Amino acid sequence: MKKPFSRLFGLMDKSENQQEKVSLQHLPMENIVPNRYQPRTEFDRDRIRELADSIEEHGLLQPITVRPIEEGMYEIIAGERRFRALKMLNREEAEVIVKYLTDTESAAIALIENIQRENLSSIEEARAYKKLLKMDGITQKNLAQNLGKSQSFIANKLRLLKLSEPVIEALQRQEITERHARSLLSLEDDQQGEVLEDIRARKWTVKDTEMAVKKKIQPANDEMDFNQDASFALNGLNREVERLKNKGVDVSCETSDTADFKEMTIRIYK
Repeated sequence: MKKPFSRLFGLMDKSENQQEKVSLQHLPMENIVPNRYQPRTEFDRDRIRELADSIEEHGLLQPITVRPIEEGMYEIIAGERRFRALKMLNREEAEVIVKYLTDTESAAIALIENIQRENLSSIEEARAYKKLLKMDGITQKNLAQNLGKSQSFIANKLRLLKLSEPVIEALQRQEITERHARSLLSLEDDQQGEVLEDIRARKWTVKDTEMAVKKKIQPANDEMDFNQDASFALNGLNREVERLKNKGVDVSCETSDTADFKEMTIRIYK
């Protein structure tokens, strides 16, 4: 069976057609550079430190995979975390497996290997898909089929890249969820920023965010949706009551709903 990246790019399956040229070597660290197609932009320093400690105690159990890119220089195909751990240990050399791959093959391995990792962020994943789609005229349909995803899944990830930069940064820092972010796509950049601040300040749920977005995009002369607006306000009050309870305040809350009004009674006991 062909590897995913071979199927995706129509590459020759070397295991079936020819013996792949590989060699095990020791290279100076200064002669190794990260893969230009590496989708991961955030590396957990604590995790790298843990890996470095493991390498210090047990040695490098799996060599870094690289390919020659110019005379004396090599680009990482797989193993950047190991490379960073070795740098943290101030190692001068690294044990590597040298493979002779094309730009397309190297990019496919780096991108797909990282896409399949669960801890790749939504934005990093979206950027990886975007890079893959620029190669060899690959379509969303082909990409989805080869990665075992639906085409709508790929499309929804790519749409995240249309968000304003502050929202993308908030998503990267896990200040908001992907569902929060997707709900902002129908807003202009400045409106996205306004709602983003409310999400942070008021700890809005996805439902709260969707309601706020709906209010921003509906025409100004629309009649007020009483039930929606009232529910939005009551949800906010309920969260404040829960916040007080979590701080140890003796507080109770009762809500009633009649044909004419909604009523909430909050009691804060002395």
